[in-house]
Parts: sequence; structure tokens; C-alpha cells
Amino acid sequence: MPLILKTDNNNCIFGLWQITEPIEKLKNDFDNAPKEEKENLGKFKNPKRQAEWIIARLLIYEIIEKKTVVDYDEYGKPSLRDDKRQVSISHTDGMVAVQIGNIQAGVDVEKVSGRVAKIAHKFLNSSELDSIDIHNQLLHMYVHWGAKETVYKIYGKKRLDFKENIRIEPFKIEKKGTIKAILKTKEIISFDLDYFVYDLPDQTKYMIVRYCK
Repeated sequence: MPLILKTDNNNCIFGLWQITEPIEKLKNDFDNAPKEEKENLGKFKNPKRQAEWIIARLLIYEIIEKKTVVDYDEYGKPSLRDDKRQVSISHTDGMVAVQIGNIQAGVDVEKVSGRVAKIAHKFLNSSELDSIDIHNQLLHMYVHWGAKETVYKIYGKKRLDFKENIRIEPFKIEKKGTIKAILKTKEIISFDLDYFVYDLPDQTKYMIVRYCK
């Protein structure tokens, strides 16, 4: 399905795309992309990964209203060639998200499932675990996970410990909201992150966390 959600607030543009198209249609839609990007697509053999790659770029083209090349630095952080705006890309089973910002951008999209509870001890510190709402455990954990992934992408370098370096202030879980994340490295930086739950008609849920300025 083409672009299903797009918001543009204060030059912060966000897009979300549900993956429903056959890979051959996506390749056909990608035919007018920059030559370098079409060559990069050839590095991926898995059709699912190809679809995510193509849709991320089609979504970027739709949002910024031009075609460009997505470059990656030594840490794997993406950037737009010939465009000073910041970009963040995320994909999960069936969905791709892109966040564009003038100064900073970060986004994470996750399909909600039970797996997050099994790994919560790996990314939540003791105070965060204690703050989880037992009546809405999965969504609460997914906001924490998405928030830490988003901060990690903004930071743009490796060697971050999700439990030690990123802390999420306690919050009440809702369908959407704003939370505060604290990044602790050589300095302490605070981020106000927006999150919301996106529901499909078949009751599949996705958690989106994003940041932009």
C-alpha cells in the first residue's frame, strides 16, 4: 500500500508505508530511481529485504519530493546525498517508517508481539522494569524499546548499552503520547520522543516512536 500516514510539523516530516505490494511491482516502481541505488539493490537477494529497501527509498522520494541517494557512514547511519536534512529509517514485519528532520531525526517501528517480554531484561534497567504497567505490559515495553532504538539512531555511533546509557523516565502508557529519554555518555542529553500505536483492520498493532527537530 502506498504512503498511509504522513505528518509535517515544523519541518519534521514523517511517513509510514504498509508493505503489501509484490516485489516485481516495487521493482517496476523503482525503475526511475538513481542508477547507484538500483545497483545497491542488487546486493540483497532476499525478496523481503529488497521490498524494505525499495519502499524506504520510495517513501523518502515521496516525502522530500525528489529522488536522491541514501548514503551510510561507518556506523551505518543513513544520510541524504545533496540534502542537508537528517533522515532515519526503520522497518519491521510488514511496515517501513521514515523520519526527516532539519537538525536531528530518529524513528523506530515495531510489530507488536510477545517476543519483547522475553528480552526485556536485556534493555530495561531495574527501575524501568518496576515501572511497567502489568495491565498493558507489551505496549509499555515496546515504547521503551522503540524509544531506546530511536535514541540509539540519533546518537549514530556504536557501543551504547541500552540499560546503562539510555534511561526512559516513568510514564503512563496510552495509545499515543510524549515521553522523555535520557542519553548518558560523556554528557547527558534529554530527548522528548513521540509515540503512537498504529492499528490495522486485522488487529495487528505497530508501535512507532519518533524524534525530530
